[in-house]
Amino acid sequence: MFAESFIALVGLLSVHAIQDPTTITLPLRQLPVAKYVVVLPVGVPIKKSTDVFGVAVTAKAAAVLDVASGQLLFQKDVEKTYAIASLTKLVTAMTFLDSKPSLEEEVTILPEDDPHQGKEVFINGERVSKRDLFRSLLIGSINTAAEALARSTGDRTTFIRAMNEKAKSLGMIHASFADPAGLDPNSQASARDVAIALQAALSYPEIRAVTAMNKVMVLGRVSGRSFEIKSTNLLLNSFLNKAPYQILVGKTGSLPEAGFCLAQVTRNAEGNEVIAVVLGSDNHFSRFQDAKALTYWAFENFNWPKVQARLGQLSVK
Repeated sequence: MFAESFIALVGLLSVHAIQDPTTITLPLRQLPVAKYVVVLPVGVPIKKSTDVFGVAVTAKAAAVLDVASGQLLFQKDVEKTYAIASLTKLVTAMTFLDSKPSLEEEVTILPEDDPHQGKEVFINGERVSKRDLFRSLLIGSINTAAEALARSTGDRTTFIRAMNEKAKSLGMIHASFADPAGLDPNSQASARDVAIALQAALSYPEIRAVTAMNKVMVLGRVSGRSFEIKSTNLLLNSFLNKAPYQILVGKTGSLPEAGFCLAQVTRNAEGNEVIAVVLGSDNHFSRFQDAKALTYWAFENFNWPKVQARLGQLSVK
């Protein structure tokens, strides 16, 4: 399988060289003082060859970002704004967690929580824990879960305002959100914005844990029924999630106005992490091929300098 994947990736190599890497400073969620491995200085990835070619992708916009340095390794229309569909749910998840919720608290599903689009799981009147709604939001991209979680924090309008404030605080300069599920085509961002959101999401252990799951069983407290929610990220079963690689965070999205989208963080055996974002890929499967090709290409065509690490106290101001 790995050999077949490699052959397929080689076939995607384009004769178009990428632009010179660009360094981006990505703000992080504020964290408490904690034990942390401090890496000094940050190793900036270097092209193995000046003749390194990019990858031909079907996506309208794409980005590959080195997590540690913030350097763009690949870019295609990274500043142009597009509808991002359910990639919106990454910001929804962070905004929800920022409200310091009790994940065991139950939420009653109301008629206004059901947008009548996407997979229907929860019936009106069902009670579901916030933990299970959160899992459903990120694993199965359940739209009702997004609406119910937004409402559970106070009211929908206030939550959407908080989403936009969150995006602004992270430096997502082109982002604007009109709903928590991403069904509104006015929920938009650039590929660079999405990379920033995904980099910030890494500092939320709840998001990392949930998006790494292939499926989860959630419980309806009224009906007593268990619902199986399967991941929408097909790459969890690809070679990118087997040694020497590991997928840390990923989210899919699709909408007629957005095309097919994917954002994912992958780590290699040396601990280097890259973010791949594709917006507006041609179809359901091409977004996965686009992201897979970009990720593999980055690991194969860049060197990460060896740096010394020390265990110390890190305080993020």
